[in-house]
Amino acid sequence: MTVPVVYTSLGSLIIDDIVYEDGSEEKDILGGAGIYAIYGMRVWKTTGRDSRTIGYIAKEGFDHPETITRQLDSLDMTIRHDGHKDQHTTRGLNTFGPNDHRDFEYIHPIIRITARDPPEEWVRTLRVIHIICSPERAIEIVTEWRDREQQCGARSGAVFIWEPVPWSCRAECLDLVRQASQLVDVLTPNHEEAQALLGHKLDDSHGDHYMQQLFHATQPRQALIVRAGRRGAAVMTKDMALRWVPAYHDNQDLVRDVTGAGNAFCGGLCIGWSETNGDPVMAAMFGAVSSSFAVEQVGLPMIHQKDTEDQWNDGPSARIRLRYLQDKMAER
Repeated sequence: MTVPVVYTSLGSLIIDDIVYEDGSEEKDILGGAGIYAIYGMRVWKTTGRDSRTIGYIAKEGFDHPETITRQLDSLDMTIRHDGHKDQHTTRGLNTFGPNDHRDFEYIHPIIRITARDPPEEWVRTLRVIHIICSPERAIEIVTEWRDREQQCGARSGAVFIWEPVPWSCRAECLDLVRQASQLVDVLTPNHEEAQALLGHKLDDSHGDHYMQQLFHATQPRQALIVRAGRRGAAVMTKDMALRWVPAYHDNQDLVRDVTGAGNAFCGGLCIGWSETNGDPVMAAMFGAVSSSFAVEQVGLPMIHQKDTEDQWNDGPSARIRLRYLQDKMAER
């Protein structure tokens, strides 16, 4: 029996080359916003029927390494391989600077996933979709997806979690960002992007006033969640209540590489949104846990089989980490 696909990301697959602040390098690392997002989802789902509720369309060029295909297939998700024989697989260069700042540029152009790519059976069953794109493309994706839902008789519309691309987070783009935000359920920039949208820096009080200002300026349908790295994530909802969800790792020695941490956060946020019936604070805790797995090594989290169950990295499991984070919040 076919397992319905409930979660997906329309973010891209990218092969990453990474240059760190100290000049050291890593090459040929599987990455990309979409890949980190689906890994952020996958850490919550056990192998088998649960894991196959996560779907992804892998856009692969003529030079796509077979090892990466096998890596994706080994996760037992619903993966569709979409070959492009006239293009390179997307490749990018990540260059890190102080305070977790990352610059990114494409070596080979992006092969985009569009709202037309998922098959009709996915349109009927998908409930939470992660997108990372410009506001213009967010408007296009959501509008086209709603048309597809209507055409195929989907019972209820999918929730959209929107991660805006950095180069669209500028004060002069705020009106476009507002237009897109009003179509999505959650807007989730990182702290640098939030600052750039407002045209100024957040203050030492964690920028509570500016969070309210950004929420009013963008008006997402459900929540604004600003990802702030080691400081955690700020969550603001329509009732104007602001809550800070802490990062999972207190010990920064356990943080090796923050590449993809924000995308993994968004993947966990998708699972949390579904499992908590749209509780933004609880969903952000799922995101923080997913992010914790992403930062513990160079590249993607690693899955092992232990006593017939999945174990990610060296543990503890996502559910145990969630309980720890809940206790941590309760102590605040």
